[in-house]
Amino acid sequence: MKKIFWVLIFVFTAGISSAQNSAQEYYSSALINDSLKDYKSALQDLDNALQVKPNYDSALYLQALINFKLGENKIAIKTFDKVLKISPNYFDAVYARGVAKAQQKDYIGAIKDFNKSLSLNSTHIKSYYNRALAKAYLDDIPSAITDLDRAIELDKNYTNAYYSRAFWKETAGDYTNAIVDYKKVIELDASYVEAYIGMATSYYQNGEKQNACDVLKIVSEKGSVMAEELMNKFCQ
Repeated sequence: MKKIFWVLIFVFTAGISSAQNSAQEYYSSALINDSLKDYKSALQDLDNALQVKPNYDSALYLQALINFKLGENKIAIKTFDKVLKISPNYFDAVYARGVAKAQQKDYIGAIKDFNKSLSLNSTHIKSYYNRALAKAYLDDIPSAITDLDRAIELDKNYTNAYYSRAFWKETAGDYTNAIVDYKKVIELDASYVEAYIGMATSYYQNGEKQNACDVLKIVSEKGSVMAEELMNKFCQ
């Protein structure tokens, strides 16, 4: 039955490529091709959809998103701009444009978009998380930590938020609280090697050399080359 199902999908995708198709049909085909990671075909479908319906915001959004996946951030941002000109409160476009801007190191622009996405959805965890990273890259570490606090309030098991908060606390010299967060990361994911390294570094910076070496020993036994190098340097 599975083989028959996939054959039907293929026939469907090939069969709706005629010029008489509606914008919705082209868009549906683009969604299928996107899910199959056939981005070239998906973009062609979207071009066809937009020829039929130039202000089709969902098609423009998907076009922007695919360009983002392909690493074409500048094109993606311009297309997200088009989406938001048509539909200013299109949440996914606002948020995704913020992520694309952050990757282009336009952290101020990214923060503005995350501010907007949070005005549309005040409990969107990833907006808090990504806004925190953008703020941290602008050296606004206290505000970044506040955003990470909020992300963790919303998801007590958000491993990356604990790790990022630990990292920026360590960067700010708050080694004791950084260690607490690194321990939480390891509690949630014992394979998170970077958390062990960060905890060991925080212990060492806090004057707790033996604790640092004990942690490095644990993670070196997990196969971390960096941990072994640090042990050879600091724990002899």
